[in-house]
Amino acid sequence: MDFRQLRNFIQIVELSSITAAADQLNIAQPALSRQVKALEFELGVPLLRRHGRGVMPTEEGLKLARRAKVILEDIEDLTGELSGNKTTLSGTLTLGLPPTVAEVLATHLIEHTMQNYPEVNLRIVSSFSGHIQDWLLRGKIDLGVAYEGQKSPSIKMQPIILEQLFLIQSTKQTDAPDGMPINAADALREPLILPNPEHGLRGRLDSIAQGEGIDLNVVLEVDMLPTMLAFVQRGMGATILPLVSVIQQVRAGEVIARPIVRRTIDRTLVLMTPLNRPGSRLTSGFSEFLTSEVHRLAASGQWPGTTL
Repeated sequence: MDFRQLRNFIQIVELSSITAAADQLNIAQPALSRQVKALEFELGVPLLRRHGRGVMPTEEGLKLARRAKVILEDIEDLTGELSGNKTTLSGTLTLGLPPTVAEVLATHLIEHTMQNYPEVNLRIVSSFSGHIQDWLLRGKIDLGVAYEGQKSPSIKMQPIILEQLFLIQSTKQTDAPDGMPINAADALREPLILPNPEHGLRGRLDSIAQGEGIDLNVVLEVDMLPTMLAFVQRGMGATILPLVSVIQQVRAGEVIARPIVRRTIDRTLVLMTPLNRPGSRLTSGFSEFLTSEVHRLAASGQWPGTTL
């Protein structure tokens, strides 16, 4: 067993394909397959299972890939320390964010990543929480931020922040001043502009309304936050969102935000990391960085919520 074999095996596990790994590594596929067989013979256990779409690691294969990644990164760190070149985070990382979070976090995170980790190429994609979880399981993204919902044994979920939800209205709809509380039952009976049922926020509100015996009055289904707020500003309906999603519009007097009381409606934002493939120093280091940035925004008042 040598470092080259371990690096190549990690690539196979990450890509779930010997063919794709061979192309990436510029190695002939038969030669790469022989390396895997040599590792399996040396260790005395099967490391990969073949299927129609590629390969997946056995329990022993996943354990080898995880431990090998840590070992190789430790060697890289040691080499950097001995040569006087302190290692830093580097490489490409793809992060998935839900639309309401991307509106707040994406620009901030990109700017601060460029300042603190110039060798990191950060890619951000945006979709519903369910899509982000699916992308993470299929290896399309490295990390995901989503609202807590359906759990998976292959994903670790770390709570980041608890957000209270507010009823967002136009001054054309109500004479209530900004910040005036409204009870949950009244808020849920308002004519509402909400995302479609696949959206985590809609699912949460549907569940709460059902528990309260209320039929939501959804007058429009809109998945794009700017469009949703444009309709709210025209007085075509209200919506329910965390304050961070509309804080600029509230400050500009374009909409008002009313805290929901007598049945607080909130949701938890979580950081998702995959357990079905080996982690890396980049993903673990960036996870800590991302969490600290969210907490910093919360402490400054730019992201209202309770840090977790």
